[in-house]
Amino acid sequence: MMYSVTKRQNPLDRKSDSKYYAVAAYGEEIDVNDLAKEISKSCTLTPTDIVAVIESFLDKMPQYLKNSNRIRLNKFGIFKLSFSSVGQESEDDVSSKDIKNVRVLFMPSAELKKELSDVGYTRK
Repeated sequence: MMYSVTKRQNPLDRKSDSKYYAVAAYGEEIDVNDLAKEISKSCTLTPTDIVAVIESFLDKMPQYLKNSNRIRLNKFGIFKLSFSSVGQESEDDVSSKDIKNVRVLFMPSAELKKELSDVGYTRK
């Protein structure tokens, strides 16, 4: 994995001196079509078939997440919705109007974490 170095101020202490930090540096973006071409080299599906499956999955994913389901992709991980909410003084005062900032969470599987545990780092 590549990284670059950037100078930043501590956001929690604006009066402190800036420090240098390593930050992730990304290469080119791989899109669904590129991924499908690579996957098709190791199976009997065509890139078009693979793209269709991925797009169908992405079409269905919001429906399942909105229904409070977690989506487990075995060796990959789990997707689920989460949110924050405004606190109320009494249990009876809490309502759906208090829910803010809905977001999609991804929790990588143990297998994926293990595969990534030996990542090397190269300064860009």
